[in-house]
Amino acid sequence: LFGMGKGKGKGKGKGELTFSELMKLGQQTLTKLKDEGERSIVTDFLEEWKKVKGQIEAVEDLSKNIELPKDVEAKITKIKTDMRKFYEFVEAKYGLDGGRTLSWITYVQIAKPAMMTLGPATFFYFSRNEYLPFYILGTLLMIFLIWTINNQIVIDFINAWRGTHDSEVEKYIKKLRKFYDTLRDFAALQNQLRKARTFDVRSILEENKGARDFWIRHFGASTHSVPSSQMIDALLHFNKQTHLVGKQTIEVIYNTMAKIIDKNGDGVVSAIEILDFLKYFGPIDKCVDRIKSSLIDERSNEGSRLYPWFTWRSKDRVELEKLMKRYATDGDFVVRCSSQGGFAVTVWKEGAQLPSHMRVYYVPETKASPDGKVRPFYIEEGGGKTKKFFQSLAELVSTRKSDLKQAFMDPETVVYFSISGTPCTVQASLFMGNRDCDTYLGRYFDPSVDSSSGFPRGEFWNSHVGHSKKDPIFVDRNPAAFNVILNWYRYGGKLYVPEGISRILMEREIKFFRLPIECIHERERGMLKISFKAASK
Repeated sequence: LFGMGKGKGKGKGKGELTFSELMKLGQQTLTKLKDEGERSIVTDFLEEWKKVKGQIEAVEDLSKNIELPKDVEAKITKIKTDMRKFYEFVEAKYGLDGGRTLSWITYVQIAKPAMMTLGPATFFYFSRNEYLPFYILGTLLMIFLIWTINNQIVIDFINAWRGTHDSEVEKYIKKLRKFYDTLRDFAALQNQLRKARTFDVRSILEENKGARDFWIRHFGASTHSVPSSQMIDALLHFNKQTHLVGKQTIEVIYNTMAKIIDKNGDGVVSAIEILDFLKYFGPIDKCVDRIKSSLIDERSNEGSRLYPWFTWRSKDRVELEKLMKRYATDGDFVVRCSSQGGFAVTVWKEGAQLPSHMRVYYVPETKASPDGKVRPFYIEEGGGKTKKFFQSLAELVSTRKSDLKQAFMDPETVVYFSISGTPCTVQASLFMGNRDCDTYLGRYFDPSVDSSSGFPRGEFWNSHVGHSKKDPIFVDRNPAAFNVILNWYRYGGKLYVPEGISRILMEREIKFFRLPIECIHERERGMLKISFKAASK
């Protein structure tokens, strides 16, 4: 490219890029993007949408002969309503035509890398001669004419370039995947009901005698599902763990089990969900102890805490790889459920293209070894020639500290605030980007590890508060001023405070949240103008 601007006119200087070479560069760029161009976020959405639609049709076909419980039918109706809303949103923003044709807007993000590559190259190429001002003037005139005739085209292009609606569609795709899993469970339930004709939990828990006896004893054979709280109370009693001392310990175990056992997050636990749960933490008479020993640190001076490196099913393998590639540092790791059964440790190493994965096998009915200890977890080493056994996931992690240095805290974790009763939702990444700055929220969400405890320094990562709508982070401050505070984390530099928020109030809020304030200017056109110092390292 440096040779493009050498000389003027039609002469060709040494090192200059000719028109044919420019076209060749364009062809190489387009060829490289061909595979990516065949897919888009809308294509992914349509694929997931069709999968869920097909699963709904399968469930409805089975429903002609087998009647599902009323609560299941209500959930299916809710899924269909949400799917219709999702499709209407994508249709409105991306111009779908019955799911067959995609609008030109869809391809802006795909073509963006090519445009950013060829745009400067083309500009430098034409800068070789005296007609450059006319090219620029012609381009501006064309944009002006398009704006005059139909300014919506320009607005749509800008929104598509920024990817304004892509994040919303990504959320829909994740929800569709959850819908698919839920419907698949319903189909499995229908098949069991078809065999039994009348609901009997024994037909579902047929191969797990312990779980079957537990369910019938506590809830009855004809009960399809029970509230999560009732299920956890029954499991604690059955596992003889009602003697747990300390309110905090009970609370941590209760919240951990609620997150794991209620796979669909609907507040109830079905027999199918119990079977799924026991694949990872069974058998039923040892499940509470397995969760305690593997996932909860009871040795901390600050009380019992859930190990920060464990993630249940918030991210699948592909999503986690993308996230770690973007945010992880050397030694970041998580322990997650494996789609192949058991668990997997995913770790990021500096210089790698993708994180590495280590499978952890789990054998629920493992018997005690000669030393009296039960070691149900194991990994394979030496190409599968040897096996190394562990009592818990926590023991496995502690023996590999040289590779597993610190827990990877998910920047896409949704944070729920209640600002004097006004709800507010953001992503944790908003505050993690400013973790070197000594601010109130920067410290609260600090993901860096305390070497003495092995836990993140930020209070958010060591508590269940703020992780759900039911239990938000309550901050007794002014809601309108809090939005200005959030804008500092988003943009930094200068901020403008809307009319209605006084200078005194804003100074108090800035002081409370410990922002590096430089000065507050007088109002300009009814708005306070604020400047900030650079974040201190």
